[in-house]
Amino acid sequence: MVSKARAAQREYERFSQERVDEAVVAAGWAIMEPARNRVLAEMAVRDTGCGNVDDKILKNYRKTLGLLRDLKGAKSVGIIAEYPERGIVEIARPVGVVAAITPSTNPAATPANKIINALKGRNAIIVAPSPKGHGTCVALLGYIHAELKKVGAPVDLVQCLAAPVTKETTQELMRQADLVVATGSQNNVRSAYTSGTPAFGVGAGNVASIVDSSANLAEAAAFIARSKTFDNATSCSSENSVVVIDDVFDGALAALQDAGGVLLDAVEKQKLHETMWPGGKSS
Repeated sequence: MVSKARAAQREYERFSQERVDEAVVAAGWAIMEPARNRVLAEMAVRDTGCGNVDDKILKNYRKTLGLLRDLKGAKSVGIIAEYPERGIVEIARPVGVVAAITPSTNPAATPANKIINALKGRNAIIVAPSPKGHGTCVALLGYIHAELKKVGAPVDLVQCLAAPVTKETTQELMRQADLVVATGSQNNVRSAYTSGTPAFGVGAGNVASIVDSSANLAEAAAFIARSKTFDNATSCSSENSVVVIDDVFDGALAALQDAGGVLLDAVEKQKLHETMWPGGKSS
């Protein structure tokens, strides 16, 4: 797989900026097209048990559209910046083959966004999905390959490890790749950073919202509740805690309850803890 990726990347790195941007948009459309988006969302929820279909559809669409917006017009081929006063010229070159480690919580959106970023830099990419998300990733790559063919880009630019995906095959992929981008558990991120290959890692989210006296309490509570419940809180950007200053504490608590929150007593908290973490581990 790495050999095929390198051969495809050597062809792709000769693409002009215009052709690279065509490939990027093609990969984005592969997941954003409504019918395919729904198929991927339904597969993701069915296979992983995480999230819900309607929110997955929104996530697949909005995250991808936002990334395409950010990348539009950005230079990634040839000379990308010049600083004549310093005598410096920046020239972009690809890194080569990217190994992408992706989680079960977002088995379509996360691979798609990593693929788009890799293609923007004229790189090839091989995805190591979570075992539960493998089927969704394979379906996504089928859609991406169909779109890449339309713009004349080699399909081996984007590949996925074959099932069963194991720690051993994932570690070997990371060892042979030129760059690792890892999203998921702390173990995944730690493995990426100790693979001997340059790596970027994003672990579990730990988002804290701070509510102070300037806040519209009802609006803040509604936003927090919406964020925390979106896609059953599978996004790392979902709130993990809320910090409220003393002078608005009672009002904020009431607003959170009005927004659907439930305040547990000590016994209820322990019961919830034992249900969610039986034996100290997440279920």
